[in-house]
Amino acid sequence: MTGLPAVTAPVLADALDALPARLRRKVDDAVTRASGWPVTGMTGGVTVRVDEATTVTLVAVDGVVRSAADARCSCLLAPNCLHRMAVLALAPVDDTAAAPPPAADRPVDPAVGPPAGPVPGASADAAADPSADVGAAAAGGPAAPALDGAAGAGGAARSELTARQRIAADGLWQVAVDVLAAGTVGCGVVLRTALLRAVHEARANGLHRAAASGTRVAAGLRAARAAEPQYRLADLTDDLCELLAVSRRLRGTDPPAGELGPLLGTARRAYDPQAGLRLYGLCAVPVVTDSGYAGVVTYLVDRTGRVWTVADLAPGDVARAAGAGDATVAVGESGLSHRQLTRAGLVVSGGTASESGQLGAGRAVRAARAAGVGWADEPLAGLWAQPLPDQVRRAFGAATLPVPERPAGADLLFLTVRVLGGHDHTVLVATGDGAVLTLTVADEHAALPHRDNLRLLGQAAGAELRLVGRLDPTRRATVQALAVGPTSVDGPVLVLPPSWAGHADLGYDRLHSSQLGPAGGPAPAPPDGRLPGQGGPAPRPRLGDPGLGLLRRQVERVVSGGRAIQALADPTARGLRLARLDLGAHLLTAMGGAARARPRNAFGRLTDDDGQAFAESWLALAVYEQAASRALAEASWLP
Repeated sequence: MTGLPAVTAPVLADALDALPARLRRKVDDAVTRASGWPVTGMTGGVTVRVDEATTVTLVAVDGVVRSAADARCSCLLAPNCLHRMAVLALAPVDDTAAAPPPAADRPVDPAVGPPAGPVPGASADAAADPSADVGAAAAGGPAAPALDGAAGAGGAARSELTARQRIAADGLWQVAVDVLAAGTVGCGVVLRTALLRAVHEARANGLHRAAASGTRVAAGLRAARAAEPQYRLADLTDDLCELLAVSRRLRGTDPPAGELGPLLGTARRAYDPQAGLRLYGLCAVPVVTDSGYAGVVTYLVDRTGRVWTVADLAPGDVARAAGAGDATVAVGESGLSHRQLTRAGLVVSGGTASESGQLGAGRAVRAARAAGVGWADEPLAGLWAQPLPDQVRRAFGAATLPVPERPAGADLLFLTVRVLGGHDHTVLVATGDGAVLTLTVADEHAALPHRDNLRLLGQAAGAELRLVGRLDPTRRATVQALAVGPTSVDGPVLVLPPSWAGHADLGYDRLHSSQLGPAGGPAPAPPDGRLPGQGGPAPRPRLGDPGLGLLRRQVERVVSGGRAIQALADPTARGLRLARLDLGAHLLTAMGGAARARPRNAFGRLTDDDGQAFAESWLALAVYEQAASRALAEASWLP
């Protein structure tokens, strides 16, 4: 069903609460039937025709249903009817009245929407244009009385949680435990609505990081239920691990003062005045988030080599991201689009920026177009001059930071590589020191040219390229390719139009086979798998550790099938011990025992536990697997 206005989480929760218990069990079946009901637009809302005598009417204010009274059904059971609940469940959830847009530093970042108004203490320029702030990646909450979650109304640091915050954190934890026990196969509308209600309460009480994690989990559960092509079990697993870890920490003993701020997250970034900036375009990257935001992030570099970002993110889908590259940059009145800015420069005066390097777009900002430089010229060339070990350590260090604290571009790698070959949309490349890397797509959406471009680059065996990529901290020696450019005109090369200024943004510029090779075609790959001009066979990429791969499958299986599937699973701890993962084997055994544990009452009858012991055992195993995989991935880069 398409064409429905967005609804707020409280409206969805109120509609579910109004249903009798006997009807709640039928909600998921009703939602399935409702997907085929026709939708007709009207002034200020829509009508949904259920049958000849029944219609559901949604009244929207600014495109959003904000009150339960604005959702009405004409049947005799209204308002406590399945028709009304099914239509609301199919509508997208909107929280833009209380949350900032997502961070630009991460392609699948989770925030929920812009704040309702300016934040006290923020700069006038930033407050004048809420869309200029791309928010915190771990954020997603209302305009708080202060700029970070650990500060009070007067800006004084706070070292402990309030009673309301503890209640909200406990509510998130309890719902997350239920989600884990049910798995994606058992998470229907009722459980997803309970999660959205808990997210709303957490955000209202300043738990922005936990609320953002809950929003991503809810979006992942919905995508799994609808079998959407962009759904990834691995992403949902990581998001659920984050939600459980943060909510568990917040509901326990008070963390040290230095840890409270990152745990709470940030409602909105602070934008400070900047001296005059001379910026040079680097590349533009399309962004599509799981929370319903899309757009573009453009990376810029100043004279000192520091990376800055300017973003255009708003509610939308992949279609908005595909077109955002041609949107005008909001900084000043240069008239440049984001794609043009990557090949040009910018002189900014009166500008503002966050501590992480996100440029603001207030009314006082002045910007004028200036000449750009190629990747082989300073100051951009300095990015590729950094030693690879230093870049890898910087990127892995950035991956461990909360996104609000992550400097712009800190997770990017600037590599000079030689193409060894490719398969489908994966390309094997080698660096100058002989390291073999795997290039993967940065975004799987078919509307973006990532996949086609990478498939074409795999045919240019022997071509030497400069590459801008994002480190994948979960896979060995793997980079998400963002932009490429040729290093020379000798041998198999990538021939780009002069208007592209020497590089191609793989998310926007679509390559063609005529641009490969000196004669307009790709260099033929030797049939025996040997590199051009060399006598040895082409090296193969290093695969992940089999033991950790087995452990990861156990973690993801619980998210998919719930507690019941783990209770019936075959033990695999022996294989982990043979792989010298003794702690992983111990944690897996403990999780299996917690899954099978069923307490009995005084009469010997089985009683249900609250599932918390199982959730804590799963969380311990998931955190261990993430840390071990990240350590292994970092070791695969370094000698």
